Amino acid sequence: MRIAWLAGTLALSLWVVPAMAGTSGRDEAPPAPPPTAAGVVAPPATPAPQAAPAQMDAALPGVDDLLGGRADDATQGWAPAPPPVARQTYPWFEHHGYFRLRIDGYWRAHLGTDAQADGKTVDTSAFKPPLSANAKNDRRGEDWIAGANMRLRWAPTLHVAKSLSIHTEVDVLDNLMLGSTPDSNPNRADSPLSVFSRSQSPASASNSGKDPVTVKQAYVVWTPVDPKDEKAFLLQFSGGRMARNWGLGMVENSGQDLDADFGTYQDRVNLLTRIWGMYAELGYTWAATGPTTADPSQPYGEPHDLASSDNVFDVSLALFKRPDSDAERQARFRRLVVQNKPVVDGGLYLTFRKQDLDVQTTSYSATTTTTATTAYDSVVLEKRGAWMLTPDIWLKLEWKPSLKENVRIELEAAGVFGHIDNVPRFKYDGVQALWVRNGQAPLDILSFGGVLEGEYTRGPISTGLYAGFATGTDAPYFGYADQNNVTTNKTLGSLKSFYFHPDYRVDQLLFRHVLGTVTDAWYVKPFVQYDLFEGEQDALAGRLEIMYARALQKNATPGRDPNLGVEIDVKLFYEEKGSFFAGLDWGVLFPLKGLNMPADYGCAPDAAGNPVDCHNARSARWSMSIRGRFGVMF
Repeated sequence: MRIAWLAGTLALSLWVVPAMAGTSGRDEAPPAPPPTAAGVVAPPATPAPQAAPAQMDAALPGVDDLLGGRADDATQGWAPAPPPVARQTYPWFEHHGYFRLRIDGYWRAHLGTDAQADGKTVDTSAFKPPLSANAKNDRRGEDWIAGANMRLRWAPTLHVAKSLSIHTEVDVLDNLMLGSTPDSNPNRADSPLSVFSRSQSPASASNSGKDPVTVKQAYVVWTPVDPKDEKAFLLQFSGGRMARNWGLGMVENSGQDLDADFGTYQDRVNLLTRIWGMYAELGYTWAATGPTTADPSQPYGEPHDLASSDNVFDVSLALFKRPDSDAERQARFRRLVVQNKPVVDGGLYLTFRKQDLDVQTTSYSATTTTTATTAYDSVVLEKRGAWMLTPDIWLKLEWKPSLKENVRIELEAAGVFGHIDNVPRFKYDGVQALWVRNGQAPLDILSFGGVLEGEYTRGPISTGLYAGFATGTDAPYFGYADQNNVTTNKTLGSLKSFYFHPDYRVDQLLFRHVLGTVTDAWYVKPFVQYDLFEGEQDALAGRLEIMYARALQKNATPGRDPNLGVEIDVKLFYEEKGSFFAGLDWGVLFPLKGLNMPADYGCAPDAAGNPVDCHNARSARWSMSIRGRFGVMF
């Protein structure tokens, strides 16, 4: 039996082995190997040397080996083809946005300088004091004010085709104060007072001061020429209402930061091109159109402008270099991180603005909703003759000397040059307790501003210095959160006030809430930060900042002194990049003499125009803020 079994096995082996090797003869090429899972033909295997006759018995495979090999061959031969790569179909939506919740508490952010002047409350801080201390109540001692607000931002992009997309940005309950719409009404029996309210009414423009849903952006982008090479020619058109950002955001800031509140939104059309890695953009902006035929009583139809001479328009040209496409970002990463070479971005942004005529200020209050059928003949146009030229230079240097080191030096500098032939001027009428028109006068415009950000990171520790300046006007007011000098000072012939965009955040109190933004001042702010994780995708960090600020024109400060204040800010935060943020900010401001309240501040002058004391002088006192910030991004 054993001899018969061995003979059968030997016969089967002699029949299978030639079959596996091929039966066409030694002179024919072996069959091509089957394709791999990726669809690529594998290289032919080198044939093994044949065994010597004496070693044939030792080299013969067993039945299990032979059957396993046939199974492998069958599986390889009958394997299904790999699934095809899914092709992108159009149209499709891309969703982005965030939800944020901010809880704020302020201790004496009004600096304790509020006083009553001619029946109204005046203060050296733009942060309003509590209502309990106004001209009607005059109850002091309530220094703590707290609250919370929220925003849901949805920014979808509709990709119509590979080269065509529509971008939008919608804010839901934009900065809605929590608790600001109580479900109560004096005519209701169940809730005649807010103390009886058990719910919040749906937000509307009537009960919250703004629409519950606001559309910030809506524009189209068409890129007929979009090469893969980061230096090849590119051509792109865009138009609609869109956010604008340049450089560090000192002048034009898109307001896309999680803590932003303002934003630069422009109605414009753009032509963007790239040649040899350099971008050039030409744009036209409708800054103001004046009265139109839009009629609230007729919701349909296409409105049109009623005059072109009263329009305010911008023409802009930008020449810059920065990584905007995926290919450019990959090349930047390779040079910066892999090769450890410095990279430089930057450019020049030039804007020209012009207006010939304008609606007369005295008639504008009666025609804010001017239509072709209701107030057409009551609109008065007056000569304005205004033009402004704004050059803005931006430069950024970044370098990673090693894997754990990073150096960034970034600056932006801008100026505003211009002239207005006729600026309406007003004077305060103490009898009527209002400002009345007092003629017109020309105005020259010459202002400058700049910022510098320098930081060095080594491992978990970052340190650096931020600094900036903005020129001011030698006149009684700062002119941003304070009363303006342009229309209330007939003798003013030159405007030198430069204003940072309010979304360019410098601190927690002084410039953010007391003054409103950086103007007529310079500041320096060293900082140090420690990150426990040392990663780019997430952070658990603490940051300490110390800032000193000083006015450039001391006569514009309330206290007639250039020293504005010293502020200390501490930040603790946890962040997962692009998905979650939670932070706690604490700031304390020590105001200096420039923010003191003199006895004649805010008082109406006498008949000869001389200042008159109408309240007691007050010294500015320290203030504090605590802010909790939570955000979920998508």
